[in-house]
Order: sequence, then structure tokens, then C-alpha cells
Amino acid sequence: MKAIDGYDKLRGGYYTPEAIADFIIDWAVQSSIGAVLEPSCGDGSFLSAIQRKERNANISIGHVTGVELDVVEAQKASAYGYKIVTGDFFTYYKDAIEGSCVYDVIVGNPPFIRYQNFDERYRAMAFDLMKKHGFHPNRLTNIWLPFLLLSCEALSENGKIGMVIPAELFQVDYAAEARNYLSSHFDQLTLVTFKKLVFDDIQQEVVLLLGEKTSEKKGIRVVEIEDLAELNKYGLACLDKAETKELDHGSDKWVKYYLTNEELQLLRKMNEDSRISNVTELYEINVGLVSGENDFFLCDWENVMLRGLQNDVKPIISRAEQVKGVCLSAEEYAGLREKGKKVSIFMPEDRPLEELSQGARDYISWGESKGYDKNYKCRIRKRWYRVPASWTADAFLIRQANLYPKMILNPIGALVTDTLHKVRFLDGVDGSSVAAAFLNTYTLALSETLGRSYGGGVLTFEPGEMRRMRIPMKGAEKLDIQKIDQLQREGKYADILTYTDQVLLYDGLAMGKCEVDLLHSIWDKMRDRRLSRKNASRA
Repeated sequence: MKAIDGYDKLRGGYYTPEAIADFIIDWAVQSSIGAVLEPSCGDGSFLSAIQRKERNANISIGHVTGVELDVVEAQKASAYGYKIVTGDFFTYYKDAIEGSCVYDVIVGNPPFIRYQNFDERYRAMAFDLMKKHGFHPNRLTNIWLPFLLLSCEALSENGKIGMVIPAELFQVDYAAEARNYLSSHFDQLTLVTFKKLVFDDIQQEVVLLLGEKTSEKKGIRVVEIEDLAELNKYGLACLDKAETKELDHGSDKWVKYYLTNEELQLLRKMNEDSRISNVTELYEINVGLVSGENDFFLCDWENVMLRGLQNDVKPIISRAEQVKGVCLSAEEYAGLREKGKKVSIFMPEDRPLEELSQGARDYISWGESKGYDKNYKCRIRKRWYRVPASWTADAFLIRQANLYPKMILNPIGALVTDTLHKVRFLDGVDGSSVAAAFLNTYTLALSETLGRSYGGGVLTFEPGEMRRMRIPMKGAEKLDIQKIDQLQREGKYADILTYTDQVLLYDGLAMGKCEVDLLHSIWDKMRDRRLSRKNASRA
């Protein structure tokens, strides 16, 4: 996408590449039809593609309507000779579509505008319309979502929709309701994704969403191609290479549909296996603490000594890479301090300022001279300099993983920032066995379908996603946590999995080699695809 010159980017205005507009129109308009709608037509990329289709394929379209908020862009779009409505789509939907008008084809590239930048007038109307149709928008809802869902509601009985949608559709929680709706609303869904970014000037990954309300083929297919050049080269023929999978009518992330039917069937089977523990049966998980100003609260030991704060700090882990193994030892923590890492947090006693040590009072005064007490998280506290902390973590979980997530035991009782999640094992649960068993091929494969990944290739987990993890625990007590810790420090993750898979999968679950190899295939495929996004160049 190329940003429109002089156009307010907060309104999400971007050109749609001709190759994408032509592809979607070629798919959506294959015979004479009654009515087409473009709810965010901009300067007319899709209208131009429709005009080419009508001329080159001798296809008749009853009428074409474009809606565009920006007056200048609407004037450009009117040059194609179709009906252009200058105004916002949601007003047009309420006044002209709701309950009275349906379209055979709806195509477009909806604006990408986050909640806080979404004009309140249009946001209120969009949210009211969504609620009327049974949806539940919230403060995370992006404007593309009501565009998509209301467009689906405006389709005829046999209608088709073709839209350029952010790849967030695959994985973000705020689109979970949309995934459920789409899986129930369309007989067949096709998602075309790109290995390289296809828009100039922005890092947003997109998918081409193609939905058919009525189709002989039922299910979902995901087509991954290299770039726009490959889309141009193969055209609609690229769709025939994709395997159709059964659609789950739920809110699960759609990244799993990159897998084959055989791989999906194995994961489904294991996800229903009662011998495998849900992590909620093993531990609690919550976010780490939020300081409000790390430059003040996180200190290296030299600064602690210089300011006389030895009795006013506690150990903390602030970055995942500070712990190399799966167990944080006192020796490792001491080594971090010696290397000058910021692994101490200013945590004076929860008492009035005048009752604190002189060093603490001087440090707080210095922080106020920097204005740190005015930071939002600080100023809403009873005492701005006292970071609230709840239970001490028995272990940490990586929140943002590169190769794979892991659990790190915390025998020294260190605190942790929100760059990691904290874990508290349930009564009677052996934490060492859980941390050791966490690193097995099934759990790692499952993690790729539960976490979310953006352009940087990092796999990110919120607590709710981590609570859906599962760990095979049968035989876990036989695992040697010290051995796994050492292998982790040496970067020998393949050796870890060979060891844990033998105990947990082969012996514990009596799985065969073919099934374990298939789990490896799932993990390798999903991990490598994710990591490839890190260095993906623009088409």
C-alpha cells in the first residue's frame, strides 16, 4: 500500500495495488451480477478494476456503488462513471442499506484506524450498528472490523465478499468474535497471505479475505504466496493449490489453518487427550509488575551502592535474556549484578517518606526533580515511589519468545517486570517437573497456534493465551531439571526435545514415531514461517 499524498493517515487512507484489486474482482465477478458495493472506495482502485473486468470479460453489472468519506478522493473515484456516495459508510449503511438493500458482491480495503484515533461520531454509529447485529465491540476494536462485519450483513443470499484485511484477523483477541461469525456465515472462506510485505510505507501485514455465502465446497483454505509478482503470475490458479480444511465454528486463532488436515487432526486428537494436563491444573499465571518508570525504579548495583540503597532494593528480572537456562540460581543472579545489569528494583518499605532511609529520601527527591512522580502509573499511587507487588513468583514464563517459550524456575524469589509472566504452582504440584516437561515438542507446537506474531517474528503471549497451554505430565517426575537447564544454556534445544519427548511422548503417552515426527513438522513449519517474517522484504 502506498499512503495517499496529503491524506490524513489517522483516517487509514492507502492506495490498493492494482494487482490486488484485479485479483479480488476476477475472483468475485465471474458472471453478470446485480449489484456491487465498495464501502471505502478511496480514489477508485476497485472501481477501476471493475471497469476493466466489465470491458475485458463482457460482463454486465446491474449497478456499482462506492462510498468515500474524503471529498477529494470521492471526486477522483467518480471519474469511473459509477455511483459515488460522499460520506461515511456507517451513516450510509444505517440510512440506505439496513433492512432494505443487499449486494451480490462487496469488495474493498477498509481503513485501518485504532480505537483512540477513530472519530467519535463515526465510532459511536459503527458500534451501535455492531451491537444491533449481536457483536460486542470494545476499546481494542479497529475500524476495519465494523467495515467487514457490516459488509457481510449487507450481502445477498448467494453473495461474495473480497476484502484486504489486516493479518490481525488471524490472531488478535478483539477479532475472535469476527472469526466465529465468519466461520458460521460463509460456506467457504479463502485467505491469501504474502511472505513479503505488499504495501509501501507501512509494516502492516495483510490478507485477502474471500468469502462465499453459498458454495459446494465447505471449509477454509489458506493460500500463501511470495509477493505481488507471484499473485500477478498465477492469478486465480494459485487458489487451486490450497487444501480445504474443516472450519471450527469458534473463536480460535486461524494461524492453525496453515497446517495440513493431517496435522490439524493430530493436534485435535492431542488437545482432547485427558492424559495431557491443562496448565490451569498446574499453576496460576499473571502479569509481572509495572514500575511506571524503569529508568528510576530499575537500578544496577553500582548505582545502588553509590546512593546507599542496599536495604531499599529487591532482586528483579527485567528482561528474558537475562536468564539463560530454566532455573535462576543465586550465582547467576550475582553474575548479572557484577555485569552491571539492572536487576535491582527500588522497593522501599511502604511507609511515609520521613520514615525512610536517608538514601531512599534523597533518591525519591532526585526522581521528583526528573518529573517521574508525574507519570500516570506513579501519580495514581498512594505513594508514587512504591511499586505495588502481589505474590512472589515460583517461576517465570517468557512473554515474548524467539525460538520457543520456556518456563524459568525462581528459587531465589526475584521479582519480575511485565516483560515476563509470573507463575505460582498449585498445592501439591512439583514445579521442577512442570518446568522440565514444558519443553516438549507437543507443547511447543501448540504454543505456535496459541500465541500471536507480528512482523518482527516474535511469538507473544498474554496470560489468557498461556492459560490455554497443555503439558504432558505423565512421567515428568523422571526428568532431570539440571540436565535440561544445562542443555538450555548450551543452546542444545534439539537435545532437550529428544530427551523430553522420549519420556513424555513415547513412554508417557505411548505415541509412535510417525506421530512425534508429525508434531516436529508442525512446530518447524509454524516457527520457521513466523521467524521468516522478521526479515521479510517488501515486494
